[in-house]
Amino acid sequence: MDTRIPQYLDEPERYFIFTPDELVVVVVPLGILTIVANFLIGLAAGLTAFWLLRRLKKGGSLTRLLWLMFWILPYEVMGLKRTPPAQHRLMVG
Repeated sequence: MDTRIPQYLDEPERYFIFTPDELVVVVVPLGILTIVANFLIGLAAGLTAFWLLRRLKKGGSLTRLLWLMFWILPYEVMGLKRTPPAQHRLMVG
């Protein structure tokens, strides 16, 4: 019987060397850009996205990513009902 015992109680499940969210961040750009453009471009985009996600995760929780999405993406993407759109931030204060 081959049973793996995690070293820490809250250790995430891993596929190869990636956690599930990291695997998605690497495979999606790699797959799409391999079909559309070139394998090397897809590999570079996947590794860049992986590096950015690791950097965001190291800096704290993923609420920083939500904060970044609020300020960068258009208002319709976030769909927040109780907060004003980011482009109207000067009118609120």
